[in-house]
Amino acid sequence: MPCVLNNSMGGDMYTARCTSKVLQALHLRASAQGQPPSTALGDWYVDFLHMRNHRLVHFVSDRSLLSVVVPVKTLKTALDRHIASLHDLLEDLGVNPAVIHAEMDEMRERAVAKTPSRSVLASMRDLALNARRILELTPRASSLELSRELSQVPCGPLSMALPAQAAIGLLLKRHSNPNEGVRGA
Repeated sequence: MPCVLNNSMGGDMYTARCTSKVLQALHLRASAQGQPPSTALGDWYVDFLHMRNHRLVHFVSDRSLLSVVVPVKTLKTALDRHIASLHDLLEDLGVNPAVIHAEMDEMRERAVAKTPSRSVLASMRDLALNARRILELTPRASSLELSRELSQVPCGPLSMALPAQAAIGLLLKRHSNPNEGVRGA
């Protein structure tokens, strides 16, 4: 399978930075490190999150550490379902629909590469531990509920800020007037 998906125009894009396990399971070849992302939330790190009754794919934004959790279901479509799940999470967090649309539009193009940042991987492992704890306490939590809970976990690399706050700040800076980006602002 090619390492760049849907990239006929070569403009707006991001990279799905997959662990070796994910690359192998999806039968994908990683590209070279590639171009910098054009999206506000940056590249997305991808790994599996396995628990007793849950098989999930965990996506983490390298710029905001925002987590998006997608059930495995059909593994081949996990990368595409990430976009729809991100849309739902941003909507749930109160982000203006025009801002969401602008970010989703920039995410139409995707490359696939390996995971270069140990710092993001370490944060991803910490968030995965939180996900396990959340699912122990609320085993019937939906993927959206789990993603929302993870968006409220303070992260050291963000100076203990919340991934939701970091993501909203990045989205507003890139795509809108700061007073129009979130309900109630």
